[in-house]
Amino acid sequence: MKKKAAALLFVLITTIIIGILAAAILQAVLTYSQIQTLNIKKVKASYLAEAGMQYAIVQLRNKNYTSPVTWGMEEYPIHIVKENQGDGTYKITVTVQYPGV
Repeated sequence: MKKKAAALLFVLITTIIIGILAAAILQAVLTYSQIQTLNIKKVKASYLAEAGMQYAIVQLRNKNYTSPVTWGMEEYPIHIVKENQGDGTYKITVTVQYPGV
């Protein structure tokens, strides 16, 4: 009887340890996935901001740019503001509204 109880206790403890390890691995994988998703969003936001700058530069060169302007995809608008610095130069500010970043 003692052997059966010891075997049952061993199986129970082993099962608990495996369960704890599985939960820890699952948590690590989920955390890694969330970090990667955030990194992808940051890269997309950076590309959207760069696209906004390129758009503003083209509009300034064509002299048909009015400030401020909202441009881009509806769910990720790019706001571009042109400020005349008074010495023939302009300051361009690009803001991307990207949720979660």
